Amino acid sequence: MDKPFSKSFVMRTTFRHMRRSVDISIRKSFERFQDFDQDSKAGKEIMETLSLLHTVRKMLDDFQAANPHLFTEKDRLDT
Repeated sequence: MDKPFSKSFVMRTTFRHMRRSVDISIRKSFERFQDFDQDSKAGKEIMETLSLLHTVRKMLDDFQAANPHLFTEKDRLDT
């Protein structure tokens, strides 16, 4: 018997994991920021990293908003 496949399920699951990973990185980077003077080289690098991570999260959100047909539940598996 062939196993069913759902593109929407894969996309929703993948984006959920990606968003969770980005959020963890933001949280951990912010925690490290407290260990450094914000004017130090490491402090500046952490701020740049946080900015990039927020950009990645926005890109994920924008992609999902621009492609709602990839994230629908219409092809949800009923198992």
